[in-house]
Amino acid sequence: MPKTTPLQHVKKLFGSKDQLVARVAELLPSSFSGESAEDFKKRLKYVANSKLIRLVEIGEQAKKLGGVQAIVDKIAELKGQAKDKDFKAALAKFSLPSLVDLHQSLTRKAKKAPAEAKQPEAKKPEAKKTEKKAEKKKA
Repeated sequence: MPKTTPLQHVKKLFGSKDQLVARVAELLPSSFSGESAEDFKKRLKYVANSKLIRLVEIGEQAKKLGGVQAIVDKIAELKGQAKDKDFKAALAKFSLPSLVDLHQSLTRKAKKAPAEAKQPEAKKPEAKKTEKKAEKKKA
């Protein structure tokens, strides 16, 4: 089965590029910094279809997570800096795609850490090395 092109994907999901641009503009209102909505939409018309599709996916993920401020709070919590206001202010300046990617990577890392902690001591190579060194010192 042949792979669909980004244009085919746009036509299948959104109907036309204009509707896709409108969807991106709706999902990424924080991107309007310093420019009007019309200028932003004009600029988006010249962006590649594949990038616009990715921006829609990111916007939907951000909407699921609760918006920019909620993502910033979750990232700060995952990093262990939930009370650090300066850190949160710096994170708020990041672009939405950067925030979503950072949140995903930290969430994966947080899920991975408990799994590694559950491994038995015998399987960890570091534990075996320290045991061998301790035995050599005793002898």
